[in-house]
Amino acid sequence: MRRHDVALYTPLAAGLYDRTRRAPGGAELQTTFIARGLAREGLRVAHIVFPLGDPVIPEEITVLGRAEDAGGRGTLDKAIETRRTWRALAAADASVYLVRGASPAVGVIALYCLAHRRKFVFSSANNFDFTFDTRFERGLDFEAYRLGLRAADAVVVQTSEQLELARRAFPRLRRVQAIPSFAEPAEPARGEPHAFLWMGRIVDYKQPLRYLDLAEALPEARFWMIATETNETPATLATEVRRRAQALPNLEMLEARPHAAATELVARAVATVSTSRLEGMPNVFLEAWARGVPTLTLDFDPDGRIEARGLGVAANGSWERFVSGARVLWSERRARTRLARHVQSYVREVHSPPVVGARWAEVCRELVSPTRR
Repeated sequence: MRRHDVALYTPLAAGLYDRTRRAPGGAELQTTFIARGLAREGLRVAHIVFPLGDPVIPEEITVLGRAEDAGGRGTLDKAIETRRTWRALAAADASVYLVRGASPAVGVIALYCLAHRRKFVFSSANNFDFTFDTRFERGLDFEAYRLGLRAADAVVVQTSEQLELARRAFPRLRRVQAIPSFAEPAEPARGEPHAFLWMGRIVDYKQPLRYLDLAEALPEARFWMIATETNETPATLATEVRRRAQALPNLEMLEARPHAAATELVARAVATVSTSRLEGMPNVFLEAWARGVPTLTLDFDPDGRIEARGLGVAANGSWERFVSGARVLWSERRARTRLARHVQSYVREVHSPPVVGARWAEVCRELVSPTRR
């Protein structure tokens, strides 16, 4: 009998099990929700992450540390990294392996599963996983990802839009289905909202300068911004964001903080704001909605849900609507009880752990025991 039913491979999720590491992004956070959701459904679950220094591990899952990233882009570095990944997968000894988001590891894990007759599930993190607009140069890493995804026994996406993108990019996939992202239950936001909140990486497609334009257009409102620089950040864009932010008296630049502290900011927000051209299902949306906090978006509205379900304001690319929507949200911030209840009701219906966990468990059980299909 294999040691685990399902093993999730998300090395960067170590920051969500370790007090000494910086918290990672929404894709990694969602894998911890998937792990716990599957465990609550009675499956034996392992989560493969980077080594832990000061761990905080839920009792219901096994967290396995793999060796640190080999680093570098040379052939030897990639060979070492492949070997370390392979060893971590073997240590988990699972019937089903799951990886989230585009990376060369998708190809490595798919090959491992083929070699050991295990099942492989790919979980999308962003529309870019299927449009290839960013993330990879067109080289060996890109091809490893594409070949690995084609070999998946199941591909799970977040939205209907991603479902169509996946089928268009990979028409011969064996199984593709949409399962909404998790949103953990939370206490409703209390007290008067303080400011609009933008949290994200400083990259071109997230259009951080448009948020600064919004702050300039609404001098009567307050704005918070947590803008993180990564190795994908253009130096000129980072410089311009910092320069413009310093010149705005109604905008406060905040430092990145652990996940729990960031959600406290979300609870005090007038609305969480997205200026991104494209995403998957941003975790900050889900965390805001779970607290009854609406969302304001310039371009991106996953499956049109914000507009259709009344979860805030979706401007659909209209700058005028974006600004006017922000103005209304600011002026009505003290009287949004009805809106908050409506938004939380949507989360309970669509994104609650029992609802989403059951759907994930159905997929994994069918792969663990194919005769059940």
